[in-house]
Amino acid sequence: MILDHLRFAWRLLVKQPAFSLTAICTLALAIGANTAVFTIVDSVLMKPLPYPQPERLALLTREVVGIAGGGDLGHTGAQWEAVRDHATTVDAAVFFDGIARVNLTNNGQAVSVAQQRVSAGYFGVLGVSPALGREFTREEDRPNGPAVAVLSHALWRSAFNGDPAVIGRSVLLRGESSVIVGVMPAQFRNGLAADVWTPLRPSTRGEGGGENYSIVLRLRRDVTWGQASAEMAAIADPTLTIRKTTSGLTITHGVMSLQEGQNAEVRRPLLMLWSAVGLVLLVACVNIAGLLLARAGQRTREIATRLAIGGDRRSVMTQLLVESLLLASLGGALGVLLGFAGLEALKGLAIDLFSEWANVSLDGRALAATLVITIGAALIFGMTPAIQATRLDVRAALSAGGTRSVAGGAHGWSRRILIAGEVALVVVLLVSAGLLIRTFMHLHNQSPGFDMSNVVTASASLQDARYTTRRPVTRLFDDSLARIRSSPQVEAAAVSLGLPYERILNMVVRFTGAAGPEGHLTSVTYITPGYFEATRIPVARGRVVADVDTETSQPVAVVNREFVQRFLPNREPIGQAFQMSGRAYTIVGVVGNVQQRGGFNRYGPIDTLPIAYLAYAQITEGSLLTFHTWFTPKWIVRGRGGVAGLEPVIRQAVANADRQLPLVSIKSADQVRSTSLASQRLLMTIVVVLSAVALLLAAIGIHALIASAVSERLRELGVRMALGASVGQAMRTVMLPGITLTVVGLVIGSALALATTGLVRRLLWGVTPTDPLTFAGVAVTLLLVAMVASLIPALRVRRVDPARLLRD
Repeated sequence: MILDHLRFAWRLLVKQPAFSLTAICTLALAIGANTAVFTIVDSVLMKPLPYPQPERLALLTREVVGIAGGGDLGHTGAQWEAVRDHATTVDAAVFFDGIARVNLTNNGQAVSVAQQRVSAGYFGVLGVSPALGREFTREEDRPNGPAVAVLSHALWRSAFNGDPAVIGRSVLLRGESSVIVGVMPAQFRNGLAADVWTPLRPSTRGEGGGENYSIVLRLRRDVTWGQASAEMAAIADPTLTIRKTTSGLTITHGVMSLQEGQNAEVRRPLLMLWSAVGLVLLVACVNIAGLLLARAGQRTREIATRLAIGGDRRSVMTQLLVESLLLASLGGALGVLLGFAGLEALKGLAIDLFSEWANVSLDGRALAATLVITIGAALIFGMTPAIQATRLDVRAALSAGGTRSVAGGAHGWSRRILIAGEVALVVVLLVSAGLLIRTFMHLHNQSPGFDMSNVVTASASLQDARYTTRRPVTRLFDDSLARIRSSPQVEAAAVSLGLPYERILNMVVRFTGAAGPEGHLTSVTYITPGYFEATRIPVARGRVVADVDTETSQPVAVVNREFVQRFLPNREPIGQAFQMSGRAYTIVGVVGNVQQRGGFNRYGPIDTLPIAYLAYAQITEGSLLTFHTWFTPKWIVRGRGGVAGLEPVIRQAVANADRQLPLVSIKSADQVRSTSLASQRLLMTIVVVLSAVALLLAAIGIHALIASAVSERLRELGVRMALGASVGQAMRTVMLPGITLTVVGLVIGSALALATTGLVRRLLWGVTPTDPLTFAGVAVTLLLVAMVASLIPALRVRRVDPARLLRD
């Protein structure tokens, strides 16, 4: 029986190729998008982490009680020591949650590799042992301990040819001889694309004095997470220097699953994308349901005849559902291919942002999800037309004019409801896309604050044993800058700790005298003389860092306008002094604002942060060592007539100063700016593409509705025109339902969009979730699309011959 239904369904699909291709391609697009996004969501957010008993792994959190999401994962060295020495419910390890570019030299060949610093026992807590060798010992994970390293499997294969005798071999890592003690398995992942791991050597001072460490926990046997969380609070809370916020809320410690902690930054964007592709699938199903209802109206006589000669309604419904399943199966099969292509496209777009996406691939879970989506889609878009098609008056359907009465009645109202619902769903997507576009444009259109033309930047890691003191660093900067400036292609050059559009150092400053002792968090960077000439940041008052600002002279600072407005309102900034890290600095100049990477203290992703520019020569030796652990210094070079030819000049100058120092990257200022907005651009691009697909589907649905109405009402329209109605009046008559339904859908969709803005609220900057311009733009766009989609089939009315219709 089912085979008979399938054969008949196949013949119908072949007989109506336009309908079949439209439905199959519509489904394939929606299912392909869902397959691609679900594969990433499943791999990143849902699939168990690749460790033994991953549900027993967690991260220690610092939480603000009473505020959802209030807190973070950063801890001090004192908090780590408290957990290490007193925890009884968990095994713990500490690590630095980030990677640094460092230099590795093997057989005289220097390369830049990604390094992560972790404590002894880190791999043991995760439950993964090295494939070769061992992990670090407590003796190695202490200040001034032996220099050792564990390699990733990929680095072991690429740099050491997979030689198993690599264990015990010495290489130059960060400029010092390090012994390789282990190689991790090929499948090991920890959320960061590290090439090599070195001992963290945690302390309670310097780096350990700030909240720069993350602590991973593994629950011991027969212990609950509630018990572990209570113990963590009892152990770590006493180490907090501040127990209450300014609003009186209490700060305490807790635990968060490792998977949730690792994916905190991408969770919300991924869930939003998943919701968006789900809406696209729903729009596609509604669209196809409308097409099936239209086809069912054309098949009224066929269905009535089957019922009249003894067929039961269940058999007819089964036939119609089999047709829907066949459509869904063909769309699903094509959707898998499109999903594979879409997944590769997503990985290509996001590889620089989320390196772990490179390991995502279609697997059995994703294919099973696609199968469920396909069957679900078939039931969603097939059930309503099947029920409607079998609810007909057989006698009326077989009588003259029965087709018109049935098709134009129940089916017409069902299709109108579906079209209005489809438009409402499209509005939700378009509003989200519009808000993201407005956010991106707001961020992109912010004035850079400096002249980006003809500027090239380069960076190199100084987390190197040869650069632990000031003298070699100074020699490197002086020699390389002298060679760069000697080139006729170069107008100006300097070195700084960071660049505009990047995250730079954050430190607390306290003013002396009338400005008060209160601490303020500001961004800080060191610069060499020539920095403001190379960037052309305008100088508003005073002077800039110059050659006279030496190691032995009074420490000075140049601050930006935002610094003055926030911390020194209504005061004369020049001559003001502030304390930072136990040292006094005097403000000697004020410069314009530039855009920096924010994302904290209510700053946007890029924003005009307060900045203090310090003279490189006046940074203490200990601070230089700490700074270069976190950041890589940047060479900033301005060309005289463009950027062409500047890269070899920079490479040659740095190589002449130190042939064992590989440059990490060379970028133009425009590329630096583009990178700063990469995540916003990625999310906006995906949502806009999905919204465009949904808008196209809505246009197809409205077009199909009007085209069907024209076909069903040709005789009526002919009579109207014969009685004196003009062609324009007849066209308006058939176009009006599509436009009216669009207006109804707009009203409903706008209400839904307002109710669901919570998904995008945290992704918006410079625009409100209720932005009237966005809602107005969506309304105008949909109305224009509805008018065009209605006008095209309505033009058939111009070819109607009333006399011929009346004769027929």
